[in-house]
Parts: sequence; C-alpha cells; structure tokens
Amino acid sequence: MIISSKKYACETCIKGHRSSACKHTDRPLFEIKKKGRPVTQCEHCRELRKTKQVHVKCICESKVEQSSSQQGVLNHNSANDIWSAHG
Repeated sequence: MIISSKKYACETCIKGHRSSACKHTDRPLFEIKKKGRPVTQCEHCRELRKTKQVHVKCICESKVEQSSSQQGVLNHNSANDIWSAHG
C-alpha cells in the first residue's frame, strides 16, 4: 500500500514476502525500505564523485541525518478514518 509516496505493509505480509500485495488497513503498517545499501552521500558529493572522480567523505552542512534504526509505523483509526504515525 502506498501512502504519501512511501510503501507500507503489515507485519504478516512482510514476513510472508507479500509486502507489495498488502491491503490490510486494520493492522499496524510498517514502512518498506528500499533494497540495497543506503546512500551515505548527498547529491552534491555524489555528483562530484561521478564527474571529477573525487571520493571523499560527505561533510556538507545541507546533509540531513536519518536514523537507520528508527522505522516508521502507521496505525489506522477506523472510527475517524485517520492514519497516525508512530516511530
């Protein structure tokens, strides 16, 4: 299920390798992370690496730190038909 351009699925569908087909709205939903190794450099440093073959650690101030240990969870309140974020 796609909400705000992010993919979500319930725990049962994730464990059963059915995250793309999950249609459960009555269970807590977990964000599905992209496959592969996470990006550690900003766009600017990645572009420099491609064009000038410069491979340095990204020290840009515009870089936003994202916690890889925290995973978004959505819970559905059927009484008000509202999704709330937890995580």
